Amino acid sequence: MDFLSGISLFGLSWYQLLGIYCLPGVSYAAFHLAREFRNRPSEFVRGMLAALGKKKSAVDHLLNILVYVIAIICIALGWPLFGIWAIFQSRKEAALEIERNKPDFDCLPEHLVSKVDPHDAETASYVIDPFCAVPSLPFGHLNQGWTNFLAEMLDPADEMWSFCIPKGSKCGKHRFAASSDIRGYAKVRNGEILGEFITECD
Repeated sequence: MDFLSGISLFGLSWYQLLGIYCLPGVSYAAFHLAREFRNRPSEFVRGMLAALGKKKSAVDHLLNILVYVIAIICIALGWPLFGIWAIFQSRKEAALEIERNKPDFDCLPEHLVSKVDPHDAETASYVIDPFCAVPSLPFGHLNQGWTNFLAEMLDPADEMWSFCIPKGSKCGKHRFAASSDIRGYAKVRNGEILGEFITECD
């Protein structure tokens, strides 16, 4: 203690410096404690738990208090490590959220075959039905879907690629096996698939 009493910085004693160092950690712990208090079970839920024989005993409450005290001490002393961990966790969760929000297309980069000119694709798929059962339009009954697909290709960097997914191949965001051959066209920008138009799928 005599050694510690001689430590000072900017005129502050060691215990004042320790208090300043621990302040961010204590504040962080207090924030989470307040959130836990707000999210505590309602009086009704506590009554239901008591009726079911699941009411916490005095020992359980004491153990909870002990756990909270130990957690506050650990956070107060090691808050820089907790801060770094929290940053990594937030970045990881943000990346997962971006991945979850990505549209789920059947086509994957490995299924792309070749770059296609939209006019050539229309010419190759123009339907002429002598019985007039199918509209005389590119892709016939699928023409509206094709029109919508073309309308989404607004960026000069957008490219149209044909794709083929063989039966049994892994496809889509969740990598399910294709139940049949799937063919169509994909909207690609800088190597990323941003849309697809399926022309053949059983």
